[in-house]
Amino acid sequence: MPIKTRTDFLTRFMLAPPSPTRFSTQQSLAASAVLIPMYESERGLEVVFTTRSQHLRHHAGQICFPGGRSEHHDNSLADTALREFEEELGVDRAQVELLGQLPDMPVVSRFLIRPYVGFLAAQPQWQPDANEVGDVFSVPLHELLQHQQHFAFTAERLDMQRIWFIPWQQRIIWGATAGIVRSLSEQLRPEYKALYRPLN
Repeated sequence: MPIKTRTDFLTRFMLAPPSPTRFSTQQSLAASAVLIPMYESERGLEVVFTTRSQHLRHHAGQICFPGGRSEHHDNSLADTALREFEEELGVDRAQVELLGQLPDMPVVSRFLIRPYVGFLAAQPQWQPDANEVGDVFSVPLHELLQHQQHFAFTAERLDMQRIWFIPWQQRIIWGATAGIVRSLSEQLRPEYKALYRPLN
């Protein structure tokens, strides 16, 4: 069944509970959260990404989802994801309908990321914070679900974890962000879980 609308998405997303965290968690990892923002358009469902500003000290220019470290005033990690979305993209968090979450993902920078899926009724007028965001763009969900375009490098030094790379037009989505996309794609299309292109 093609996933073209919010209803289609919910049907597939809710077919089974998301897989539990697939990696061992450590107490020393800092809690963080990201939002996977989506909206419907004439192309179908769009997934929103940002690129980090070039002047940032860490991960400058890298493609990511809005998100960041949990702060003491956040009531939950969902609140963290929504706050960061609002701060980075200048859109009221009240416009986001949270639909669920994906498995937590530890990353080498010693964060444990919890991804949340959120829907917007329509494409907002983005007002990105130039201090953090270099660009805002969207990718049709159906293109992200092309598992044969998911590339994986298995890293021995990371206990044989896979580092994902997903090319789209002139961009490369990689690292934690690509890992989250892969997690979403496995949730929506579990029948293709074994389909990817190994790099080593």
